[in-house]
Amino acid sequence: MKSKIIFSIICLLVFTGCNKILLYSYGVRNPKVETSHSITKYLHSNELDTANNYAFRDTASLTKFYNKNIGIPEIRFYDKNGYLMLYRDEKKCNGQNDSLISFLNPHNVIRVDSTDNIFDYLEEVRKINGLSVNKEEFSGFDYYLVMYWAKYLGKVNSIKMRDWESTLMKKQDLKIKTIKLTTDYMDFWPLDKKNMIKIYSPKTKTTDRKKEREASL
Repeated sequence: MKSKIIFSIICLLVFTGCNKILLYSYGVRNPKVETSHSITKYLHSNELDTANNYAFRDTASLTKFYNKNIGIPEIRFYDKNGYLMLYRDEKKCNGQNDSLISFLNPHNVIRVDSTDNIFDYLEEVRKINGLSVNKEEFSGFDYYLVMYWAKYLGKVNSIKMRDWESTLMKKQDLKIKTIKLTTDYMDFWPLDKKNMIKIYSPKTKTTDRKKEREASL
């Protein structure tokens, strides 16, 4: 319960920017350009599954993601036909995701968005080494799970991702294809670093460190 309360506070701060000191203490940093090796190393060091890792195709695909206001860390489910499952009340927190994982059953009927299909969405996705995705690898599953996360969010990822992965382990009776999709900037993108998101400035970091030292006295 305590971890869920902390996670809710972190989510609020990520989107409002009210308290950067707390974010910094949770490992949130300015995004960097990541590689296949740095992504895998991060997941391994945090005891997270290192399989099924993907990234966005380029900055245009990342922009499309941000424009949908999906948020991170977050998950979305697609049914066996690839259609987005509309199981959430958008006014409530993403704790609904944990409930849905437990509820997953081909016999349970959940509304879908027929305009949003995972096989079309794969056009926006690449493997973390930059190679194209083979859609044939995504056929024949009961469900498709897209798990959005970012290395620069630090501990914020591990709080929810561990919960999701732990719950998924209990659904061995279903064939679920996980697409662990990082929203980090990748080295295979044509990228102007001046346009990268900044959570902290040098002034912010200096102020945060000063306040942290004062708080510890």
